[in-house]
Amino acid sequence: WNCQIITFACRALQSIMSCLECFGGLFGGNVSQKKSDLKKAKILLQDLIREKSCGPILLRTAWHDAGTYDKANAGKPWPNAGGAIGSIRTPHEIGAPPNAGLQKAIMAYLQPIKNKVPGVSWADLIQLAGATAVQEMGGPKIPMRYGRVDGEPTEKAPPPFGLPSAKPDKPGPEDSAWAAQHLREVFYKYGMNDNDIVALSGAHTVGRAFKDRSGTVEESSQSGTSYTRKGAPQAKKSNTFGGRSWTKNWLEFDNSYFSQMKHHDREVLVFPTDRVLYVDPGFKPHFELFAKDQAAFFAAYADAHQRLSELGSKFSPPCGISGL
Repeated sequence: WNCQIITFACRALQSIMSCLECFGGLFGGNVSQKKSDLKKAKILLQDLIREKSCGPILLRTAWHDAGTYDKANAGKPWPNAGGAIGSIRTPHEIGAPPNAGLQKAIMAYLQPIKNKVPGVSWADLIQLAGATAVQEMGGPKIPMRYGRVDGEPTEKAPPPFGLPSAKPDKPGPEDSAWAAQHLREVFYKYGMNDNDIVALSGAHTVGRAFKDRSGTVEESSQSGTSYTRKGAPQAKKSNTFGGRSWTKNWLEFDNSYFSQMKHHDREVLVFPTDRVLYVDPGFKPHFELFAKDQAAFFAAYADAHQRLSELGSKFSPPCGISGL
């Protein structure tokens, strides 16, 4: 009993100290400067997204940085559980097949902003870019928290780093069973549930797949569909053409991924991991709700995205910085 009392007292003291550190930090110059830098970075990101129509690749980068997290490794020394720690920019991760094409997001889009606001960590900049992209493309404002510390795991996980795959290596009649199991294996290790899986899958309302990136479609950056090829109005200001999109208006964040999937548009993409969402009994009710109610989708997505963006993150101050 004495040991239990001492342990409880120590944890309570640690909690109080963390709160005091946050309280003191929030009114300190360092946090004020961090918040100012974050606001500047957000404005620069907004300008970039409006000028280049590059929201999808920024969102994918944020997901792939956070998506390396595995709660089974949460007991290991930070940052060996992975997560939103900015490690996607390291050679071990950025050069791996799951992150094909994301070097452009890091070097061409984010590095110039990082140079202008060096006080913003890479982990924060990547997640700020993802959340800003969602909102700029018409999606919900996500209640984000910043102040992430950059980290690089000393225990290097092999590719694909626990990230989801689009389809099985050998397609067959059991695709739906494989897809449901695969999605749950990936997202449950993030602490997500079936509602979260369906909501986060809805981010495929934006973006494209490429033969010369994921290799999962026939269309490359040199070819495309009527929605993605050069000159297509859906491409807006994008300077990257081709690929195959999940929706017609692949630069608009809405619920069309759900509402249009069953229309069997031959110009769009539907993987087994997409189709299973309206087949599997655990996923189907959420799919149907989001197909008819965009507000419900936006609310569920914003909540799940916010939690995804904090997986494995270490904050300074511990309570983070919000209110951007």
